[in-house]
Amino acid sequence: MKDLLKNQINLLKSIIESFKLAERALIEKDVQNLSRHISKVEEYSFNFESLEEELNKEINKMGYKSIKEYIEKTNDSEVAYLLATLVENLNELTIVMSNFKNLVDFENKYFEFIKSLFSNSSTTSTYTKKGYGVNQKSLIDKAY
Repeated sequence: MKDLLKNQINLLKSIIESFKLAERALIEKDVQNLSRHISKVEEYSFNFESLEEELNKEINKMGYKSIKEYIEKTNDSEVAYLLATLVENLNELTIVMSNFKNLVDFENKYFEFIKSLFSNSSTTSTYTKKGYGVNQKSLIDKAY
């Protein structure tokens, strides 16, 4: 069980590093490296999931419903420490993924902005020069 947790921690660290490298590649507009690092994230994620399944099977074989129950009943401090490290890495991954998502969103909005500058589509405003809607008049100018 301890080896499975250690392997999960190492995989999380690899996922975090791959996201950071993907972020760098996105900033540098390096599409090949971006694609490579994102595919590594996917590969590591699948491996992490299979380790999670193995861990659950091992815990169930020992007669426990969850790793939490195992720690509570056995007071295994090493497993508790590994689990805390795993949670810490999951929290870091959440932050890194959020940063990556924000960067992708920014890049998409920037691309749309640049695209709109070069497109020939003209947008029509719903307001006139006086600031009223096209089919509206000021309440002051309105005849009662």
